Amino acid sequence: MDQKPWCFCDRKSFESRIFKEDEYFYCLFDDAPVSPGHALIAPKEHIVSILDLKPEMWSKLFEEITEAIEIIKKTDMKVVYKDMLLDKVSENNKWFLENALNHPRINTIPDAYNHGVNDGRAAGRTADHLHWHIIPRYDGDMADPRGGVRHVIPEMGNYKVMR
Repeated sequence: MDQKPWCFCDRKSFESRIFKEDEYFYCLFDDAPVSPGHALIAPKEHIVSILDLKPEMWSKLFEEITEAIEIIKKTDMKVVYKDMLLDKVSENNKWFLENALNHPRINTIPDAYNHGVNDGRAAGRTADHLHWHIIPRYDGDMADPRGGVRHVIPEMGNYKVMR
C-alpha cells in the first residue's frame, strides 16, 4: 500500500530546519541532503505545481533563491547536520546527513548550484507540495558533471558522448 505523500503544510514537521521565510515561502535545509547546503524553498500556501504559482510569487521566489544561496555560503553546515541528527530522523535520512557531514568540502563555498523542481509524479515528485531544490555543487564531486539535470534519465545526461 502506498504511503500518503509528504506535504509542506505541516510546518511543525520541519520547523527546526527553516532558516528563512517571507510572506509566501519557507527556506529550509533538506534532511536528506544530496550535498552540503542542499536547501528547499516551499510555498506556505498549498501549491502542488510550479504552474500554479501566482504572478506576484515568481519575483519573491527569485529573491528567496538568491538570498538562500547567500545564507548557504555562510552557514556552518556541520552544526546544522549535527542538530538534525539529534532530531528523530529515519535511518535513511541519517545516512544522508552523515554523508554530508563527512563531505570533504563541507563548510566551503560551493562552486556552482543545480536548481530543480520535480513537477509531477512522472518527474519524480514525492511530496505533493511544490518545492524548489537548491543543490550546491563542488568541483570534483563527480567525474564528469556535464549534462547536469539531464542526468535524471542517466543514459541521457551527457550529450557530448558519442553513441
